[in-house]
Amino acid sequence: MNKVFKLQDIVKLRSGMVVSKTANNDEKLLTEAFVRMVGTSDFDENDNLVDNIEPNVLYKSSIEKNYLQFGEILFNAKGRRFFAYLFTNEYENTIASASFLVLTLTKNSVVPDFLVWFLNHPETLKVFNSKMSTQVMPSISKQELGELEIIIPSIEIQEQIVALDKLKKRQIKIQKELISLEENYINALTYKKIKNEY
Repeated sequence: MNKVFKLQDIVKLRSGMVVSKTANNDEKLLTEAFVRMVGTSDFDENDNLVDNIEPNVLYKSSIEKNYLQFGEILFNAKGRRFFAYLFTNEYENTIASASFLVLTLTKNSVVPDFLVWFLNHPETLKVFNSKMSTQVMPSISKQELGELEIIIPSIEIQEQIVALDKLKKRQIKIQKELISLEENYINALTYKKIKNEY
């Protein structure tokens, strides 16, 4: 039987960091190591982390405890684009900016990809959509996210949902590529026709 939990019952929540970025991106000129701070702009239109983030924050021992760990979930809680992302150690020594809430699962009965799917689902995002029209800079507090209710099915069902979602995303990607190819073909064909008439 499916169980209903509040998010705060299955994850530990912490806020991203407020840290100044350095203007100097040349590691050779620095005596201390760099870390990377990821922000909303480091994600593409499909909410995937880009693969060219340069180190941008000076190392301090006080920020080590905030390094993102494999399997933690970033939830963009500020601005006009709420989304969740599963961090899988794409970069070492990485912290989340203050735009994010970081979720660390505390129950083995929840598949991380399932939680990301749930947080990104249109029905879930409807809960927060009212903020888009009532706030100049929409934001979701740690408490609000923690109070969000989630239905947890069996591990097997969670994995089936994740697999279906991956298939859906793959299908959408292929469809976009086909549309682009078709547009390019028609553009080339029509231009060639004009050139031939000339």
